[in-house]
Amino acid sequence: MPEIKLRRASAADTEAVTTCIAAAYAEALRDIPDLPDVTDGVGDDIAAHQAWVATKDEDIVGFIVFDRVEFAMMISNLAVSPKAQGAGLARRLIEIAEQEAKGTGITKLRLRTHKLMQATVSMYLYLGWYEKEVSGKTILMEKELE
Repeated sequence: MPEIKLRRASAADTEAVTTCIAAAYAEALRDIPDLPDVTDGVGDDIAAHQAWVATKDEDIVGFIVFDRVEFAMMISNLAVSPKAQGAGLARRLIEIAEQEAKGTGITKLRLRTHKLMQATVSMYLYLGWYEKEVSGKTILMEKELE
């Protein structure tokens, strides 16, 4: 079985990352009409923030983008292709953000997700996150780092 490799994203990855994100969110986009366009600005995110991809046989099957926002490392997008889900890849991508945060003295991670994305919320809760705040249809989630 091919190994999944993690590396920094580059501008050349933009199209493949966009495809990966679209596949990862396809079900949610179908079921949640007010979900924002999660593929918008991928190239800008890769250029301006810390962005990483997961590859399997050179295909991009996962993506995370994050950056420091005030006192926390904010994850602005995390996507795992359906063909790579269930193997702990989301956890591995989040661990990159954790390592980067710890390396700069940041002690917490944050992200926002749609409250109707219950499978996603459940995954984060399982990984040690908690719901910090609910505002409208958005949940602010946080994870304290050790």
